[in-house]
Amino acid sequence: MVIAALVVSIVAALAAVAAVVYARRLDETVRQAVAAARESSAASARSAVAAEGTAALEGERRHAELTPRFRVKVEGANPGVEDLTMTVFLAGPPELGRLDGLTVRIRDDYPGRADMIRIAGGPTSEQVAAQIWGPYRFRPGVGPDGQAADATGRVTPTRGMPVGESLPFILTPTAQPSWSGQSMFWWRNLQGTVVRLQLECSRSGELWSLPCEVDVASMPITAEVP
Repeated sequence: MVIAALVVSIVAALAAVAAVVYARRLDETVRQAVAAARESSAASARSAVAAEGTAALEGERRHAELTPRFRVKVEGANPGVEDLTMTVFLAGPPELGRLDGLTVRIRDDYPGRADMIRIAGGPTSEQVAAQIWGPYRFRPGVGPDGQAADATGRVTPTRGMPVGESLPFILTPTAQPSWSGQSMFWWRNLQGTVVRLQLECSRSGELWSLPCEVDVASMPITAEVP
């Protein structure tokens, strides 16, 4: 009986040891499985981020490749007339195909110019905003493609154009500020001869905004954009 009891005790002890070893191995296996799952999840997340980054870079590259290229030509409209004819030619790239919209905007001589005008008892903010600080503006109410420049002559919208086509615009000298007591000669000298433009382009939801400067001191003159 003693021997039998001893054998039973030994078997029970061995079983307990085996259970402990098994539990430890099982716990290690579970930990390894959890670690592997976490690593797999992290790898998937890194892969997704990398894919998004690659797609974004590809989109930026494609957007840059499709940046519209223009030739802007300015010349006298008619002898004895101060107005100028400005032709905007969409030179490429061929892959662009066309522009769905093109808005040409005349910029002031420097950003925030209107915010700098503070005259006690002087012009209203609307009058200041309407003033174009530059030698030329668009002729109000006139424009290409059945469109027309706004009342200030600052902005002319269009319906766009195919690559290889052009649109004509009419520029007319800007008037000096209504609140200015200086002469027109003073105003002309102050504004100089550089016409500053912004070409705002759209195609299939993509947008480009391209600056352009044309010095009309001698004409005809052609500027490449960009």
